[in-house]
Amino acid sequence: MLDKKCRHSWRMANIRYGFLVTEKCRHCQAVETYFSIEDVPPKEEHREGDHFWRYLGSTQTVKFDLRCNSCQGLVDCSDMQALMYCMKCSEKCSVCAMTDICESQGIMTLVALTSDVRAEARREISLDTVTCLSQYFNDRIRTVGKKILILPDWMRQDPTICKGEVLQDVGMFQMEPPEASLNAQAGF
Repeated sequence: MLDKKCRHSWRMANIRYGFLVTEKCRHCQAVETYFSIEDVPPKEEHREGDHFWRYLGSTQTVKFDLRCNSCQGLVDCSDMQALMYCMKCSEKCSVCAMTDICESQGIMTLVALTSDVRAEARREISLDTVTCLSQYFNDRIRTVGKKILILPDWMRQDPTICKGEVLQDVGMFQMEPPEASLNAQAGF
């Protein structure tokens, strides 16, 4: 339970690195995403009930919860699989409309993706969680006038045709510290 009187200052907690894996059922054409902590994303076909899942692709990502530095309150973000930047697939989509409005105001929108694109199986991320995520990212912005708004993925019109770019943690599998890697690339 979060302390309602606290002016929360969030930090990442319970950080898990892995892959957002996308699969499609070759029988019914349903699309599913899930988070995998394996070193290499699983690519083998498998059967689950009436579904015959085949690998479509994966991207590096990180899962985390949020903990308040002041009151130690914890926000469980386990239903969020990744954050996605909207690429504007449809004028009828609420996320696309919000992205257009926000961009005109200098606000970047991201979508908090949950585990399944099938409507009957999709989990919903709470508005409290997306509010805390927005605050977490906005507290770290150093450019005056810039803001980030996290939107819940249930605002997407049709997740099966949604176009977006999943935010990746590109350096998460590096074997050397970031400074050493940057120095090597720059020739130092």
